[in-house]
Amino acid sequence: MSASGRRSCSSWRAKLRAGVGVALGLLPLPLALSALPQPPMAQSVAALSATDYIEIEQLVHRLHSALDYCTNGGRDFADLFVPGGQYIIDSGDGKPRTSNTRRQLIELAGGPGCQRVRSPPRSYLAHVADNLVIEPVPGGARGTSYAIYPAAQGKYFQPDVAGQVGLYFDEYVHTNRGWRFKSRRHVPNADRASVPPIERWPSEWPR
Repeated sequence: MSASGRRSCSSWRAKLRAGVGVALGLLPLPLALSALPQPPMAQSVAALSATDYIEIEQLVHRLHSALDYCTNGGRDFADLFVPGGQYIIDSGDGKPRTSNTRRQLIELAGGPGCQRVRSPPRSYLAHVADNLVIEPVPGGARGTSYAIYPAAQGKYFQPDVAGQVGLYFDEYVHTNRGWRFKSRRHVPNADRASVPPIERWPSEWPR
């Protein structure tokens, strides 16, 4: 038998003896358990402070203001995302619209010229996140909220785009510039009965 084969056999025998020792009470429990395969460590979740919750709420408000008013030529909107961050509009047709570069985010907010968002009907469109729920997760936080499109001076962007238009699903990370968006997913047709628990995102986004 080769040297590597002997080492593998020896390791297997040591683990077998440890398991038998635990069963028969022949080895001290800590020593025996240290020889057994250990399960992977669960990733810890840091609690959010009251300041974190306030700053995340302000981040969401700033996002909508920058999106609706194209401030600083759309750059203010893009600055609220980490590099590689994305804004997704997922209508459930299998073809989500994704903006995931700085240029695309600026254009989503109407930049750099901003004329598009200042002219009807786009000027009638406003974004509000209501009933925001924030949860700590490994690496940051996630949030869900109602996507609300209120009227502007009694006028709407489109007849079928008014009131609650689905849900927002957000991922936030803390950076040296404060909290930022990792992603914002707008699901206009989210079925309330099909929304999974927040801990099962993003693998089970509602459709």
